[in-house]
Amino acid sequence: MTNRNILLTKLELSLAQIVWGSHPEALTVREIVERFNRDSKKELAYNTVQTMMTILKDKGVVTVKPGPGRAHLYQARLSQSQVSNNMVTDLVDRLFEGRPQALLMQLMESESLGKDELHDLRQWIDQRLQDRAEEE
Repeated sequence: MTNRNILLTKLELSLAQIVWGSHPEALTVREIVERFNRDSKKELAYNTVQTMMTILKDKGVVTVKPGPGRAHLYQARLSQSQVSNNMVTDLVDRLFEGRPQALLMQLMESESLGKDELHDLRQWIDQRLQDRAEEE
C-alpha cells in the first residue's frame, strides 16, 4: 500500500497522535479512549473510538493485533511525519496546483508569523540552499 492519499479527519488525527505518542507501546481501545477523554473537552464513547481505530487501520495508519482477553492492540504503521508529508502534499496539489512555493509564500504573508518565526524560516532556507550547493 502506498502512503499516497492518506488523508485524516481532525478526529482521526487526534487518535493517531495518541498512538504516535505511545510509540513503541501498543494501546487498547480502552487506553486510547482514556487518553483522549483526559485531554479533550468533548468525551468520546468506546464504540466511537473503536470505529475510528478500524478506519485508521483500513487507511493503513495503524496495525492491530490480538491483545489481552478480547482486546486488540493498536500500534502505528506509518509515522506522524509520513502522514503529515502526505497531507501537506495533498494540500499543495489541491490548493496550489502542486507548487509548494505558493504555499510557502502564503504562509510567509500570513500575519500570524512573527519576527522570530520569520527569522527561523530564513535560517532554515539558507541552510537548505547551502546543503543543495554542496550536493552539486
